[in-house]
Amino acid sequence: MRILKISALALACVAGGLAFSQANAAPDMPKGPQGWIERMCSADAKGDKMASHMEKRAARMATILQLNDAQKATLKDLEDARAKQRADFKTSLCAKKPDLSTFPNRLAFREQMMQHRLDALKAETPKLIAFYNSLDDKQKAAFEEMRGAMMGGHHPMMGRGPGERHGMGPGGHDGGDSGDE
Repeated sequence: MRILKISALALACVAGGLAFSQANAAPDMPKGPQGWIERMCSADAKGDKMASHMEKRAARMATILQLNDAQKATLKDLEDARAKQRADFKTSLCAKKPDLSTFPNRLAFREQMMQHRLDALKAETPKLIAFYNSLDDKQKAAFEEMRGAMMGGHHPMMGRGPGERHGMGPGGHDGGDSGDE
């Protein structure tokens, strides 16, 4: 029951945050899909914030999995490949901003986005496999649990769900708070 209440609170906070961010969006920026592209391509886009988030996520994973230096280098190689894919996509998107004013154009753009994600996945997969293969059996089990929980709707990197057994949340040894919010 407590998990349900926490989940409902988290969902309410996210919804409120989204509403607040939309309300505070620049008034001259268009809304909807075209507005998303304009914001993404603007000078004050949140690329630095995303890079910082990804670095923190990788550092957290390195701590949870107790990676050695060679494994950290392999993880960095993976994260660098992901960052390059994001940067390349943004560059191509912003060089020729699509017109999303019509339904057919939005469908074509969605297809382009899906193709980009598939291409990125294909480019990242060898590096992800190399990282995974560098892990020992205990690390692989923890990694698979984290990934499975993320795919299943829980996000143990945030100290919730099955990942709590890996030094996160109550009883964990992550050096942070207890996760009892």
